[in-house]
Amino acid sequence: MRDVVDFLKNRFQRQIEAHHRIAARPGELVPFPAALSPRLREVLTASGIRSLYSHQAEAFEAITAGQDTVLVSQTASGKTLSFLLPILNEYIDAPAPFGVLLMYPTKALSRDQESTLGRLMQAAMNSHRLGTFDGDTPREERLNIQRQADFIITNPDMLHAGILPNHNRHWKAFLSRLRYIVIDEVHSYRGAFGSHVANVFRRLLRVCEVHGSHPIFICSSATVGNPGEHVRALIGRDVRVIDRDGAPRPQRDLYFVNPPLVQSQGAALYRKGPGSVSIPLIREATERQVRTICFCRARQEVERLYRAVIDGRYAALADRVKPYRGGLLPNERRQLERDLFEGRITTIITTNALELGIDIGDLDLCILSGHPGTVASFWQQAGRVGRKGSAATIVFVAKDAPVDQYLVHHPEFITQAPVEQAWLNADNPYILLQHLPCAAYEHPLRRLEAAFPEPAYSLAVSILSEDETLKPYRECLRYALSDYPARGVDLRGMTDYNIEIYHGTEVIGEIDPIGARGTLYKDAIYQHLGRRYMSMDLDLEKKLCRVEQVDVDYYTEAVWENRLEMTQVDEERTEHEARVSFGAVHVNKQPKLYKKIRERTYENIGYGPITLAAFEYDTTGLALRPPRPWLEFCDRLDKRYLGAAFFGLSYLLHRVAPSLCMADRNDIATDVSLQEESDSRWQSALYLYDQHEGGVGYAEKIFERLPDALRLCRTVLADCPCKGGCPACVPPLPPGVDNAELSELLIESDASVACTRSLLAALLDGVVAAPEITVARQPRAPAVEAPGEDPEMVRLTQRLGRAAGILRQKRERLH
Repeated sequence: MRDVVDFLKNRFQRQIEAHHRIAARPGELVPFPAALSPRLREVLTASGIRSLYSHQAEAFEAITAGQDTVLVSQTASGKTLSFLLPILNEYIDAPAPFGVLLMYPTKALSRDQESTLGRLMQAAMNSHRLGTFDGDTPREERLNIQRQADFIITNPDMLHAGILPNHNRHWKAFLSRLRYIVIDEVHSYRGAFGSHVANVFRRLLRVCEVHGSHPIFICSSATVGNPGEHVRALIGRDVRVIDRDGAPRPQRDLYFVNPPLVQSQGAALYRKGPGSVSIPLIREATERQVRTICFCRARQEVERLYRAVIDGRYAALADRVKPYRGGLLPNERRQLERDLFEGRITTIITTNALELGIDIGDLDLCILSGHPGTVASFWQQAGRVGRKGSAATIVFVAKDAPVDQYLVHHPEFITQAPVEQAWLNADNPYILLQHLPCAAYEHPLRRLEAAFPEPAYSLAVSILSEDETLKPYRECLRYALSDYPARGVDLRGMTDYNIEIYHGTEVIGEIDPIGARGTLYKDAIYQHLGRRYMSMDLDLEKKLCRVEQVDVDYYTEAVWENRLEMTQVDEERTEHEARVSFGAVHVNKQPKLYKKIRERTYENIGYGPITLAAFEYDTTGLALRPPRPWLEFCDRLDKRYLGAAFFGLSYLLHRVAPSLCMADRNDIATDVSLQEESDSRWQSALYLYDQHEGGVGYAEKIFERLPDALRLCRTVLADCPCKGGCPACVPPLPPGVDNAELSELLIESDASVACTRSLLAALLDGVVAAPEITVARQPRAPAVEAPGEDPEMVRLTQRLGRAAGILRQKRERLH
């Protein structure tokens, strides 16, 4: 590891913007609780554990006392033992076995925890009444789990669609003796996903009441800024918060690296991509057997980085470096996890699929290829190294994006700022209306339900009764339709099914139908485990796509065209004469064409049409219209200034807003569209909206904190060292501009930056000032005169001519 750090410092000395060292910290140890079973003491002692961390002992006390508890501590701090120890302690001495439901957000994490819990149960009780119930569980195994298991590991999706709808037929015995509900990685239940899962827990508690059980909740999280408030919103109960972390912390070295600016042949400056740092660093670490994990933002980014790492003379590294991402088949995921844990793989390139606490062994080097979106995710990913107490190295490689550039120049934002607060809205009307039919299907709804608070419940029930989804039944309301309501509710997106990707007769992956529109259109390049495939036929109705393997040196990106309309205004306010409206927004997203982009050089080498139907949905968002004085002033100067300002602010706001509401960049979208005024005139408006059907509250949070978001935009713009605009603040030609006159202005000047700065001044300070635009003029190169005849060239030409004549004569003689 020391050699790899030396390589980093020597190779990228000029690119390292900051080095921050977090000193090691000893643990706070306490004796075993007096109430701990002798059998568990023996098991812990035999495995080398002779005391507990202070937070583990506090959790033991709270859970043993029957309190709903949330435990917050750093990664690798023994949270699993914190909640398993008091549960097993009670289970050993219980007069009759009780049920424990362990909830994990992903299937990969569920399978990992099954082996950990299984070993502990086997050692402590010589029992294995444990099972994992998820989409990968074989049908015959499911029946055994339902009949015999006391500890059931599952995920919210299976609880929602598999357990609750069948509670009377297959789960009555287990639910009637359910004692504990464990929710691990509770910070991941936020936003749309968290709002859905909160309603699933409401349904679970309601069904438990039907079967006579009153379970206790135990939650754990590594990184969240408001654990008590967040868990209360998730489960509807007050909880005891244990946030004093007594685990030791290893030394951590954080390096903030900014790839260099280089000049193209056309004299334009651009910043190299994060691969210019991560590729040589991964190669060096892999060759030196340093166990490494590299996090990327997107699936195809993982595949492209993997191919680049093993390219050319580094092909031999393919056995020790592998990609890991969503969309892989279950057996492929399991094999990669085993290979990494057992040391056959030393380097894994992954999305946030490995961000959560899956045990993949001890890692030493973590590379973050771009900001993961939140400070919480940053520390989750950084916490994947140094888990066994050894010193760890984290390298953050900035992309040429506003937030990345802000962080690399302000590392204190990561090292000193508090972790963001998670939030959710279980009473979101769109989400509540999806879960009440599911609840009625499970058990008829009463006029008042303790699990669903007023007044949202009564209003939603009235609407569902009017459209005859619910009908009266013995003073209650039952589900009246013939379908299966849980099947149409997807907790993680807008659809509850995936498109399967076929190569020949083999399924090689899957993707949601919305993502398929942007990645599997005809002739799209799909990358899978280092191989490239071309999409031959996408059938959205049959839910499948046929691909063929190809050998090309480019990848494809879809270009979308959006049409937006605010259909209803819920709230409106005026700030410095700028009008900001929040309400219902109708979105029409049309994949228009795709670009072919060459690997490594990123040059555009062609286009192609996309003929898929548009995707339409209704959501919530805000519409921002500029102050009238600023608008009229710019209109007199140059009508193109408004477009330059709006497209520039749209680009900037899209990239900084997620950091204010613990969202991912894919949760929020921005665009510029026309908005009809009360006097029947049309005016351009900047939209920011949720990319989730029905809306989940991200845009509403930004509506509430719009001044903070705009101030952050201005800070990013002021801190950027570029002169004429760049992707780190506002590009000279922001995305979405398709007007020839506006494009000409933007390409030839710094109008995108100057106009955006002028608009921010009007929005934040009420100042109307002309944008200070500088037109870029490249000096014309002096004319080059042709040189005179070179005597050497003349003699060489004569010799070549004579040799050619001799060869011609020779050929004539031979033939």
